[in-house]
Amino acid sequence: MNIRQLQYFLAVAAELNFTRASERVNIAQPALSAQIISLEEELGTPLFTREKRKVMLTPAGEILVEHAQRVLNTASAAIAAVRASGRGARMHLMVGAIYTAIYCFLPNTLRLFKALAPNSDVSLQEMTIAQQIAGLKEGAIEVGLVRGHIYDHNIVTELLYRELLVVAVPTDSEYDVPGPVTLGELATWPLIAVARGTATERGYGDRVLDIFEDESRKPTIVREAYDMHTSACLVAAGMGVAVVPAIMQLMKPLGISYRPLDAEAPGVSLSLAWHKDRVPPLLGVWREAARANAATLIAQHPDLFLHNARQRCAEAAVAVVTT
Repeated sequence: MNIRQLQYFLAVAAELNFTRASERVNIAQPALSAQIISLEEELGTPLFTREKRKVMLTPAGEILVEHAQRVLNTASAAIAAVRASGRGARMHLMVGAIYTAIYCFLPNTLRLFKALAPNSDVSLQEMTIAQQIAGLKEGAIEVGLVRGHIYDHNIVTELLYRELLVVAVPTDSEYDVPGPVTLGELATWPLIAVARGTATERGYGDRVLDIFEDESRKPTIVREAYDMHTSACLVAAGMGVAVVPAIMQLMKPLGISYRPLDAEAPGVSLSLAWHKDRVPPLLGVWREAARANAATLIAQHPDLFLHNARQRCAEAAVAVVTT
């Protein structure tokens, strides 16, 4: 068994079609089939059932999917660490982060981290919250930046701050006027909603739609987006409005204006996350840099954050300095 065979196997497992899988990994279908047969012979059990128009994973194949992905993630981590070493870094940290953190939170955090650990390197991936949870469990990343608390006993989270929610509206539209937006008004406007999470993993979209449910309001959802990039693009295109974290105002995308949300909304949090059984050596330094940057952001832009978050992060910054 080798890495390439596992890559081929995962392609077939994802597509459940040998033709599409061969296109995905860019080899001829007969060669792909031969590699899968060779793997099955080595393992001594079928990985797929093959019918005339249908390919299905066997129970053994389903088990191998999880383990194969972990092996590939470990291999990728090893490659990243070796390349970082080649650039002079003695230690390496793999970080996953949501969209807004990539642009608004991470740049200064990375600068602080490099100042604290100059002989280290960071690999950074933009990932959804669900992708980060899977990545932490599989070893694809070592630390994440997520929204909210992760209700999974394998994942540890640490709150950095809690920010307000605002309404993103198309610039120069009928919605782009001074003053806050009431929830009653917002319920009648064309809302671009971020999709809800799964039954077991709530996401940002759930937190926004809960605001309407808590006030017995029903939003007028005209489109559903699966990430913040898409919702921002649709707002800028004039296709509706969206409820977004206040920190997005620092990004200043073209075609979008912001109005305060006049509602007792709980806000949204940004938290660090890591696996309880795989604590990276650089986690302590990363937490110190993240805490310090959170305190700086709150001090520079206090109107973006909830009051209790300002106080909590100020205390955390003092703790970083004194410990």
